Amino acid sequence: MKKTIGIDARMYGLKHAGIGRYTTSLLDELTKLENFSRFNWVLFARQEDLAKLKEKYKDKFHYIKANFSHYSLAEQILFPFVLYKINCSLIHFPHFNVPILYRKPFVITIHDLIKNYSRGPETTTRNQFIYFIKYLGYQLVIKNAIRKTQKIFTPSQFIKKQIIDQYQTNPEKIVATPEGIDNKFSISKFQFSKKEKEETLKKYQIKKPYLLYVGSVYPHKNIDRLIEAVKIAREKVPQIELVIVCSRSIFWERLRKKINLAKARGFIKLTGFIPDQNLAIVYQEAASFIFPSLSEGFGLPPLEAMASGCPVISSNATCLPEIYGRAALFFDPLNQKEIAEKIISIIKNKKLQNQYRARGLKKAGEYSWEKMAKKTFDEYQHLHPRGV
Repeated sequence: MKKTIGIDARMYGLKHAGIGRYTTSLLDELTKLENFSRFNWVLFARQEDLAKLKEKYKDKFHYIKANFSHYSLAEQILFPFVLYKINCSLIHFPHFNVPILYRKPFVITIHDLIKNYSRGPETTTRNQFIYFIKYLGYQLVIKNAIRKTQKIFTPSQFIKKQIIDQYQTNPEKIVATPEGIDNKFSISKFQFSKKEKEETLKKYQIKKPYLLYVGSVYPHKNIDRLIEAVKIAREKVPQIELVIVCSRSIFWERLRKKINLAKARGFIKLTGFIPDQNLAIVYQEAASFIFPSLSEGFGLPPLEAMASGCPVISSNATCLPEIYGRAALFFDPLNQKEIAEKIISIIKNKKLQNQYRARGLKKAGEYSWEKMAKKTFDEYQHLHPRGV
């Protein structure tokens, strides 16, 4: 008799940023695997995503409505009742937010431990009392998930070590499964016409030459120092502008105020969300991609930039040297002057641009969602070797 594997797909889709892309890519690649039919599969998803999921995956999954917001009381109290109704041998939660009341076998993905380090008034838009309560809830939930899970997937060895050190976790319980890059960003597979490029940049009111940042604008992303660094760099390269692409509105208004206070409105463009096909062009046309983050679990946007043929300059914090190797020009993210120096060097030196462009293309080829999904599936099988 086949075992049943459930996947929590409540954070499916790019609207959920990195975790959404991870969940989407995991589902896409799992369904392509030769042994996929060894198990029965169930997706727990929000009502708003059910029609799209059914149209995309057809009868490869059984679909269960789970309208419970992540990090909510409903997730903790009501979601377990839905989970228990389905007789899953194993459930994969692609985030740490596992209901404490769920006691059957599960595995989790921990993308980072940023909430352990980035905390305080600057890291929330909520009332401080509510923030404090939610932070205590976070610690309770993640400790419970780490203790009870059968396996922990992490995107990097750095995060694996952090979990071991902070939660005294058995290393054998943790498996590093590096993420991948969507083929849409591959410059070797997708070439755009001059007209397409011009129309896309015009659509988002982007002027060349520009530095590009893609990601959230949470405090740990270090956008404040990036703005100051670009101001310094413009003394030597006055033509350069900074384009910030962000799909999430949280902290957006706060960032606008900081840009105004820094008198930087004239050279910073906030585009909001850009769909992948257009984003591929925005990557390709950038003079350089810049990633000033103070803490990451993997750091996917710079790899997308590399696949697009865009040279990358990056923070040397946390896992980033592990992931990018020699393919990025690194800087100290706490030093605005050093960031500015790296910006100037990459903008003014075409030879350096080409060097990191070539290294980036090679490095991007080392990562794939297919590898991630296969390694994840292998762990499912290891936990339930008699899938049929």
